[in-house]
Amino acid sequence: MKKFLFALLFALTLTSSREAFAVSNSSDAFMSLPFGHNYARTQKRMTNSGARVITPRKESLTMEGMFEGYPATFVFGFYKNKILKTKAAYLQSMGDSEKDAKFYVNLQKSFNKAFGSGHETPTLNRRNNKKLIMQNVWTPDRYTTITLTYNPDASKKFPGTSLSQRFIQIIYKSDKWDK
Repeated sequence: MKKFLFALLFALTLTSSREAFAVSNSSDAFMSLPFGHNYARTQKRMTNSGARVITPRKESLTMEGMFEGYPATFVFGFYKNKILKTKAAYLQSMGDSEKDAKFYVNLQKSFNKAFGSGHETPTLNRRNNKKLIMQNVWTPDRYTTITLTYNPDASKKFPGTSLSQRFIQIIYKSDKWDK
């Protein structure tokens, strides 16, 4: 996991503008959060990185912060209300589709370097069957699935509050406790 985190941060450092690092950045905390952390540790780690709590519940936690200069919503799910089982980051576009596309490509390259090819596949957008989204899926171990989704149409406008309208979605899931 550390190897991946360093590869991701290096790639993002090369492509991100300097002003992106001037704002609080929760991407480090999000990416390095291990499955199995308890609710309190997860919330504290994200709060220390600059994220703020939106909806605290025993089974889930929703926070807002910044992810490499992009406004992001972080959603965490907990197994039996105790240990981290899923984590997701939904990034909001700033309206620059070229910058958004470059950021997606760099994320994809970082994940590919860490976990092998994610086999990018075009998928129909659930909200609009006439539009496509790009999706990559990695399985670094038998319990973990990582999904990176890019919606180019969401880069052209500032989305509403719906998480499905975000231009990038990064979702980590662990099935370790389901077996």
